[in-house]
Amino acid sequence: MRRLLRPFFALMPLGIGISCLVLSAALTLPLSATAEGFASAPLEIVYSDRTELADGLAHYRYDAVVGPGKYDMVRIHRIVREDRPNKPVRTRDAVMLLHGNPGSFAGFVAPMVTGVSEFDHSIAIFLAKQGIDVWGMDFGWALVPLDETDFEFMGQWGLAKDVAHTEAALTFARSVRVDTGQGNGKLHVLGFSYGGQVGYTLLGNETAQPRGLRNAKGMIVIDVGVKLEDAADREFYCAMAQLDQASLESHKYVNDIGSLFNLAAYLASMVPDGPSPIVEGLTNWQALLFIGASTELITGQFWHMVGGYLDEYGVPSGLRFTDDQLFVAAIGTTFPPYYPVRIDFDTEQMMCGEVDTPLDDRLAQITVPILHVGAKGGFGPSAYASTTFTASRDVSTITVQRLPDSDEAMDFGHVDTVLARDAETLVWQPILDWIMAHRENRP
Repeated sequence: MRRLLRPFFALMPLGIGISCLVLSAALTLPLSATAEGFASAPLEIVYSDRTELADGLAHYRYDAVVGPGKYDMVRIHRIVREDRPNKPVRTRDAVMLLHGNPGSFAGFVAPMVTGVSEFDHSIAIFLAKQGIDVWGMDFGWALVPLDETDFEFMGQWGLAKDVAHTEAALTFARSVRVDTGQGNGKLHVLGFSYGGQVGYTLLGNETAQPRGLRNAKGMIVIDVGVKLEDAADREFYCAMAQLDQASLESHKYVNDIGSLFNLAAYLASMVPDGPSPIVEGLTNWQALLFIGASTELITGQFWHMVGGYLDEYGVPSGLRFTDDQLFVAAIGTTFPPYYPVRIDFDTEQMMCGEVDTPLDDRLAQITVPILHVGAKGGFGPSAYASTTFTASRDVSTITVQRLPDSDEAMDFGHVDTVLARDAETLVWQPILDWIMAHRENRP
């Protein structure tokens, strides 16, 4: 997925106590990823805190420095059930959630962050309530503030950087799990949208490591791919890669579409009936729904974020599967303003399939189990082609389709997988079932 103004959990509306656990000494861990240029970067925890949630759950946050630059930092999250404060229960398994772009870990708990919908209507809370040790990470670019104006530092911020930092986060998660009585087992990696592309590249990189040094034992991908079956889909990303290459060559390093989405959500909330300055001829409310439900979303890609009720002109009157208010609130509070253009360029090259890129060189060595969940109105089955480039003999696919093929433009969309009213039944429960079926797997 292609992005708010405040860091996650700095804006939590819940009246709950927070106990700060600022570390007296920074914890430094080696980075085991093989991504060029980032292989030796350390991960240094400089701050942590714990927040009590409902239903016996707790959220742990760790801010980690991963390099010498001003914004070389990631934020690692853990949501887990506890017996008592700081004492997690013995969990049934563990998973690392990786968000899309634009996006943040907050997107996995949007109802809790926004106060719209029930607290537990999120995949992270759902899995944690079922006894899964849920981890996640905000990529460094998701923490860059709105008032930044100099983006020279993003010039080399690409997929390889995010893969390396994810590897470091996995290593850290395993060390904490050991300290809290969970053992040293590997984690499943669950990647939504861009997070799934990070997952594929990370799993490929890990094949160059001895098995004992690998951190991931399985991969769950939600509605994305690194290879696409449909030729028209591939051609779209070939064209997009050319545009982004031109941007990089002209020293345009930042994609600020998140800022635009934030503005659209703000206007939809504050002046819903006013004329939209973003989509001519629509009100602010209609424009925000149009951004979500139409395939004309800024770049004109073939997928849409959320399924809507579209009129003859493609203008939505409402959303079919996700609560309208939740979608608006999520766009306004879980999308950071910026992310690097190089991320788009790197992933577009892989999806194009006509460019030799080292980022997908090791796909054929991946053997871990893979679950690929697709939305008919999103990337859908076209992205399942990614699994055929691996050597995994344990591949499962699930396609969420709610409407006839003729109504694909209004069907279950990319973001419906994490926000829809029935996402728990259609997406999250099958993911939990898959995790439980692979508890004993030792790749």
